[in-house]
Amino acid sequence: MTARGARTTRVVVRGRGRADRGSATVFAAAISLVLVMAATAAVFVVAVVLASHRARSAADLAALAAATSEVGGGDGCSAARINAHANGAELTGCRMTGETSSFVVAVTVTVQTGLRAPLPPTMGADAHAGNVAG
Repeated sequence: MTARGARTTRVVVRGRGRADRGSATVFAAAISLVLVMAATAAVFVVAVVLASHRARSAADLAALAAATSEVGGGDGCSAARINAHANGAELTGCRMTGETSSFVVAVTVTVQTGLRAPLPPTMGADAHAGNVAG
């Protein structure tokens, strides 16, 4: 409470003029832009890593399918192609080395990343499997 006739003082803060008004908004916008760019880059990196994992898994499974089919007397590369397609990959190479009793199958697959240039649109992987008798 103020008594009748008492004076009230007014505090004036100096040093912050109109030139600084809104600078926090610009700073917050810049930080937000940096965070959005970092999140976008993280999404791209995750997409490439996931495609790489899918390609390695598809190559491993295609090689095992080819080896199993070859042991059973079937066409290993056809089995590898079917298995790669079932796992969302494309078989780009299949090579059988050796005889039916002792062989190695080498397969190469590619998987789409869903990205555009300059990022890699596909990821590839190689795998080997076989029935090597000692």
